[in-house]
Amino acid sequence: MNYAVELEGVSVTLSGVRVLEDITLKIPRGEFWGIIGPNGGGKTTLLRTVIGTVKPLSGAVRVFGMSPKDAVKEGLIGYLPQRLKGKVPFSAFDLISLIGDSSRAEEALEKVGMLHKADVPYHRLSGGEQQRVLIAAILSREPKLLLLDEPSTGVDVVAQDSFYNMLKKLKSDGVTIVMVSHDIGVVAQFVDNVVCLNRRLKYTGDPRGALNCHLLEELYGDKVSVFVHHPECEGCHIYQRYS
Repeated sequence: MNYAVELEGVSVTLSGVRVLEDITLKIPRGEFWGIIGPNGGGKTTLLRTVIGTVKPLSGAVRVFGMSPKDAVKEGLIGYLPQRLKGKVPFSAFDLISLIGDSSRAEEALEKVGMLHKADVPYHRLSGGEQQRVLIAAILSREPKLLLLDEPSTGVDVVAQDSFYNMLKKLKSDGVTIVMVSHDIGVVAQFVDNVVCLNRRLKYTGDPRGALNCHLLEELYGDKVSVFVHHPECEGCHIYQRYS
């Protein structure tokens, strides 16, 4: 089976509102994909559909050739939501032992570069370090697919390169990664392919193709904030809001 994730004609309705419309997408094994789009565009819902906590109104979802329920049961999927809220009174090592596999805690911490902080209380770690620990907890279960929902939220700019280089290393170890992000610049720099989503798929493919002013205008509308200039579209300027 060549694909980690396959969606065919998937539509999702939540509380009477159509959130995803006719999504067909195939993500090959061992690749790093990014998902971008405005708030309310269905990015988190797409991840939750892949893990099976959201049921599609129509269409089919397969993860490594099986249903999401079976893939979760087999331990193939690791999912990191946006943030772990509240003050966590455990060390990094103990947290992994609680929510992951304690027998692989040290190995997982070493893989994400956090073994030296195994005994540090989780709430005293920086935002980037906390995300690394949570990823370590997921990796201790040895998933084949890692789903990340805005993992760089709360991570300072200096730590971002290190964080995403860590994800690239995980990809080189054979983990398929699908990451929701508001930061198009980061997505374009680190991922293999990008999905532009606003209820429907607007674009799928090379990240450089997403840095197109007309596509971004269609994706985000007139919401403005961050300046993006596409070199092939002289004189065209777009401002985006990622919030």
